[in-house]
Amino acid sequence: MGLALSGACLLHCLILPVAVIAAPSASAWLGATENTVHWLLVLVAIGISGWALHAGYKRHGAAAVMVLGGLGLVVMVIGAAHLFGRAAETALTLGGAGIVAAAHVINLRMCANHAHPVAARR
Repeated sequence: MGLALSGACLLHCLILPVAVIAAPSASAWLGATENTVHWLLVLVAIGISGWALHAGYKRHGAAAVMVLGGLGLVVMVIGAAHLFGRAAETALTLGGAGIVAAAHVINLRMCANHAHPVAARR
């Protein structure tokens, strides 16, 4: 799910500018909803990625994977919040999504290498 969400984010970031150029009459509406869509996607990414990475952590016990995924999510939040301006939003969002996707791939590989869950941590 996390990888699919990262892919959806990538498609959204790449397709929306083309859609705005191709459909000038819809550009005002698309521009008005853009910020809302980004926050919704970030919130969904936080929920799904947090769940998936935590489930993997319980299996393999490597906190570094959760830290990597968390870093990517923070970068996405910084992009959605326009902390470095709108010009940096796409680069930050795509970069964050790429980091989260990498964390999911590492998480999947580490889970595949661990047949039994690591003992519960407190």
